Amino acid sequence: MKPEEPSQSVARGGVYMTLGMLAVALMGAVVKWASSGFSTELLTSLRFVFGLVIAVAIYALGRRISLKSDSLKIQILIGLSWVLLVGIYYLSIRFIPLMDATLLLNTAAIFAPIFARVIDGKREPRLVWIGIVIGFLGVTVVLRPGPQLFENPISLIGILAGIFAGLRVFLLSKVKHEPSQRTTIYSLFVGSIFCLIVMAAVGFPIQVPRWEVMLFTPRQILVPYFVDSSLVLAVIVLGGFSVLVNMFMAKSLRFATVGQISPFRYTAVAFAGFLDWSIWGVEPTWPSYVGFSLVLVGVMVIIRGSRV
Repeated sequence: MKPEEPSQSVARGGVYMTLGMLAVALMGAVVKWASSGFSTELLTSLRFVFGLVIAVAIYALGRRISLKSDSLKIQILIGLSWVLLVGIYYLSIRFIPLMDATLLLNTAAIFAPIFARVIDGKREPRLVWIGIVIGFLGVTVVLRPGPQLFENPISLIGILAGIFAGLRVFLLSKVKHEPSQRTTIYSLFVGSIFCLIVMAAVGFPIQVPRWEVMLFTPRQILVPYFVDSSLVLAVIVLGGFSVLVNMFMAKSLRFATVGQISPFRYTAVAFAGFLDWSIWGVEPTWPSYVGFSLVLVGVMVIIRGSRV
C-alpha cells in the first residue's frame, strides 16, 4: 500500500480532531442546559461512569484488543488530566457563556506544543507555530475578550482547563502507538475512580440532600439526584460523547504531531458559537466571521507547514 503524503496525513488528523471538538461543543451545550439539575462534581462523575460503561460494552461486543499497556503511568496521567479539565470546564460553563468557556479550554493549542518543547525538547517547523498564532488570533477576534473576561474569577479558573487539556494532548502523543480504544478505557476508568474519590470526600447526599451543593430541588424526594427523565437522558448522552471525544483525539495523533493538529482545536469555538446562537439566541457578529476566517487561514498554514 502506498504511504500517505505528509499533508494528507495531517489533514486526516485534523478531521479526527475536528470531530472530537464537535463532540466537545455538543457536550458543553448539554452541560450548560443540565446545570440547573446537577452539581458539577455529580455531573462529571456520571459522565465518566456512564462513559466507562459504554466503552466497556463496545469493547465486549466488538473485536477485543489487549488492555495491557506498556505506558501505564502515562495512561494514568492522561486520565487524571482529562477528568480535571472536564470538571473545570463544566464549572466554568455554569457562570460564563459557552463560547468564552470554550475559548479558555482551547488555550490548550498554545500549551500543548509548550509541553512538547519543555519536556521533550521537540521543535516544530516555523509555519506550524505561525499557524498556531493565527488560529489563536482568530479565536481572540471572535470573542473580543476584554478586562471584564478576566475580572470574573471563574474565567481565571477556566484557563486551568486549557492547561490540563494541553497536557492531555501532549501525553496522548506519547501513547499514539497504542490502540485508541485502550487509551479511552484507561482514561475513563481512571477518571471514574477519581470522581468517586471526590464524591466520597464531599459526601453522598442521598438521605439528607445538600441542596446548596446540588443547586436544585428535585421533584421526587426519593430520587434526590435527578430532576426528571430528560436530565437522566442527558447524562447518558454525555457518556456517549465522552467515548467519542477520547477516541477521536487519540486517533488524530496517529496521523499528525501535537503542533500540527493544535489549530484544529479552534473549530470547537465555531461549533460553540453556533450552539450559543441556535439555543440561547447569542447571535454572532462580524468579528465572529473575521475570526473564523483567521482560523481557516491558520489551518491552511499548518497544513502547508507540514510539507516543509
